[in-house]
Amino acid sequence: MSPTVDVRGAADLMKVHPKTVLDLICAGALPAGRVGRAYVLLTTDVLAYVERVILQDTAERIVIPRRRLQKVSRSK
Repeated sequence: MSPTVDVRGAADLMKVHPKTVLDLICAGALPAGRVGRAYVLLTTDVLAYVERVILQDTAERIVIPRRRLQKVSRSK
């Protein structure tokens, strides 16, 4: 795996549209630098972003059922 990717390469890694990658870059959520006319991203940064999203989404799915269980047990 290459140490760097362009927007299209990052989109392929993330399984999203290249416009989504550009939006994340513009929002500052995904670090990138311009080399000439193209953005260049570190592959490790792209994978770290994906990992953060996966962990956050997983944590949210785990917390919601626990809250529902607590509400059910309180009403008894």
